[in-house]
Amino acid sequence: MKHPKNPIASLSLDLDNQWSYLKIHGDPDWDQFPSYLNLMVPRALEIFRELNLTITFFIVGQDAALEKNSSALRSIALAGHEIGNHSFHHESWLHLYSEAEIEQEIAIAEEHIERVTGQHPVGFRGPATAFLLPFLKF
Repeated sequence: MKHPKNPIASLSLDLDNQWSYLKIHGDPDWDQFPSYLNLMVPRALEIFRELNLTITFFIVGQDAALEKNSSALRSIALAGHEIGNHSFHHESWLHLYSEAEIEQEIAIAEEHIERVTGQHPVGFRGPATAFLLPFLKF
């Protein structure tokens, strides 16, 4: 498949992990941080490679903080994809945080994501469409 020189769209993927869905739904054992990244990331990278596409992966900082996810997350950057910040705790009630709490949430995620992937995250996307515009400085 041939792709245009000038892309007509951008693609991104939020890496919401298994534990984050369990946490949001109040399910037990979410704090054991069950993960499907080691299964999902290689398959996603294979698909994007076959399609000759690079996208932005928005990574949750908590996943980057866990050693068991390092290889999968590092492989995203090594495959040439852009890395974005998807918060540290991935809480859909992020809009209820204070400005200082939001800044801390983004900063700690950024630190772990950059350490694991070797890339400084480009962009931020809040979890569950958390509305943060009043806090962001342009």
